[in-house]
Amino acid sequence: MAKNELFHLDGNPSLSKTLPISIQHVLAMIIGNIAPAIIIAQSIGMNNDQITQMVQYSMICAGLATILQIYGIWKFGAKLPIVMGTNFAFVPVVITISTSYNFASVFGACIVGSIFLIFFGLFIEKIIKYFPPLVTGTTVLSMGISLYPVAINYMAGTAGTPEYGNLTNWSVALVTLLVVLAIDHFGKGYIKILSILLGILSGYALALILGLVDFSAIGKASYFSAPAIFPFGVEFHAGAILTMVVMYIVTSIQVIGDASSLTVGAMNREATKTEVSGALMSKGLSGLLTAFLGGLPSSSYAQNIGIISITKVVSKKVVLYAGIIICALGFFPKFSSIMTTIPYPVLGGATLSVFSIITINGIKLISREKMTSRNAGIIGISLAFGLGLTTVPATLAKTPLWFQTFIGSSPIIIATLIAFTLNLILKRTAEE
Repeated sequence: MAKNELFHLDGNPSLSKTLPISIQHVLAMIIGNIAPAIIIAQSIGMNNDQITQMVQYSMICAGLATILQIYGIWKFGAKLPIVMGTNFAFVPVVITISTSYNFASVFGACIVGSIFLIFFGLFIEKIIKYFPPLVTGTTVLSMGISLYPVAINYMAGTAGTPEYGNLTNWSVALVTLLVVLAIDHFGKGYIKILSILLGILSGYALALILGLVDFSAIGKASYFSAPAIFPFGVEFHAGAILTMVVMYIVTSIQVIGDASSLTVGAMNREATKTEVSGALMSKGLSGLLTAFLGGLPSSSYAQNIGIISITKVVSKKVVLYAGIIICALGFFPKFSSIMTTIPYPVLGGATLSVFSIITINGIKLISREKMTSRNAGIIGISLAFGLGLTTVPATLAKTPLWFQTFIGSSPIIIATLIAFTLNLILKRTAEE
């Protein structure tokens, strides 16, 4: 019976059986968790010490969010083995808010957004019907497309330097991308799951040979450091808050999908309304905690749910250990500083594949509904405004700053709001 403990939600497998699978979960999520922190920190001009802090806090907050999701408090938590981590979707939004106001305003907006999400999760049963695949698919599709410029920019190297866009940077980026694609296509089982990690290791090795890796940050980093309350400050601005509230709602759709994917794939049942509600409320509560500790908004990780669906190992104890390891790593800045040595082209090559998967998932969601003229119009208009306004932000130059931040910060927000509104206004035909 002991060996079957891994396959029971409340199973109690031995440490020797649990730890290897827990480490696998850590390896599967670690790059996806730290990359957004590095990209945001570098984009807004942080120094090496601050970048190390960002990575450190992202690890601690991801671990705490994971543990809360597994066991929960009261109605908070899905009580399912869900790994949480920094959400890529917030990258363009956080950068825009930081540029329009300052970085401290991100955390004030996250506090309000997190509180709003808690109530959103509490009443999700009455709200979810307004978010059909047409709306959620448009959201995810715009999310993936909006992140492409980030990856392409990083593939070219450090903007503003003489080396930006040279063949060396592009070679490293493309090798990283090709390794990810090759492993994802030809690899099997565990190796296939780690395609992004192995791609980054390959790109990093090449960058090391070519002299693109800078180790100076490691020597300056301390061995141990505990997080502080509001390490980057906190401010409240209406435009930033409104933007973040919408982003929390938008990204909550992903959590709903991931919770259902887990229960269907590994437990042969649909997620219950209590589990879905708990997952969203937990995301809100962990977001509140994250804002206080200087971390970034988190969400569920589909790659880890994929591991569980493949292995059928649903023991909460396995993911608990993963959460503890993730959190513990964040207390050691030496480790965090090693992560910051990953060159831009390597990050760009690896994340381009991630963003493409997000885009394809959006198309898959949309394809669940018949492509009638009504639905095609909703998708087309939503993407046109979402991508169009953010491509030429000068068109909003005469509007108030709060409006520019809210509307111009991310095509995700614009596309979602328009798709949501048009879906309510435009009546379906009898055939639809």
